[in-house]
Amino acid sequence: MNAIDWVAIIGAAAWAPQIFTWLYQFITKPKIILYLHTKPEIGYTSLGPIFNVSLALLSEKKGIALNNFSVSIKHESGASYTFDWDGLSEDLSEIQNPLGQPTSIKKTYLPLVVRVLPLSVAQAFVRYQYKPFKEKFGQKLQAAQNKLQLLRNAGRLKTEQDIEALASEQEFSDLVKQIHSEFIWIAGKYTVVFDFQSPGKFKYKKDKYTFSLSQDDIDGLRKNIDNIKLNTMQTAKAIVLQNYKAKEISWEWRYPEIK
Repeated sequence: MNAIDWVAIIGAAAWAPQIFTWLYQFITKPKIILYLHTKPEIGYTSLGPIFNVSLALLSEKKGIALNNFSVSIKHESGASYTFDWDGLSEDLSEIQNPLGQPTSIKKTYLPLVVRVLPLSVAQAFVRYQYKPFKEKFGQKLQAAQNKLQLLRNAGRLKTEQDIEALASEQEFSDLVKQIHSEFIWIAGKYTVVFDFQSPGKFKYKKDKYTFSLSQDDIDGLRKNIDNIKLNTMQTAKAIVLQNYKAKEISWEWRYPEIK
C-alpha cells in the first residue's frame, strides 16, 4: 500500500464515529415516559365535558415533536369517550404574596406541537375537551344566535324579560336539551389511557390509570347544567342590552385521585 492508500484509510477511520452516530440516531426511536399529577380536574361547562391534568413528559435517547395529545376515558359500565387536547399552559414563575395566595405566571399554548428534548422534562397543564360536544353544541348555539338576531332586528327584544322569554322558542329549547343530553359523567370507576401522536416513530407504553366519582360528585357537577343555561342567557342579554352586567358564575369542579 502506498502513502495515498494509508491517507484514505485514516480519513475513513476518522469519519467512522460520526457515521455511527448518524446511523444510531436514524434507527433509534425515542421513548416517551409520562408522569401524572395525582388529581385531574373534572368539569362540565359551556365547553362541554372537561378533563384537565398536569403532566410531565420525558423523552429517552433523543428528542421528539408531539402534535396531538388525547385521553380515552372509559366508565365501568362500558361507556367510552375520547378527549382531545384543546390547549396547555406552563408555569413560568410564582410571585409570593405575603397577604394571600401566591400568584402564578403562566404561558398558554395553542394545541399545535410540543417539543420534548432528551435529558429534560416537559411539564404542562393540559386541557382536554370532548370535541363531539363542541360540534353538536355549536350547531344548536348558532341556530339560537340566528333566532336572537332575527328577533332583535325585528325590535322584539328590548328588556331582560323579552330575552328570558326566548326559552320558549324552539331553537333555545333545543339548545337546553343538548346541554342536558351531553352530560356524560356518572358515578362509578373510570379507566384512563393517555396517548400521543408524532410525525416520527416513537415508543410509548400505554399504562392504565383509574379514578372514581361518587354520586355526590355527580350531583355537584350537574349544577353546572344550570350554570351553562345562565351563561347562555347572560351572553344573549349582553349582546342585546347596553350596559348589562352579567353575574359571576361559580362553576363546580371535582378533583378525584387518579391511581
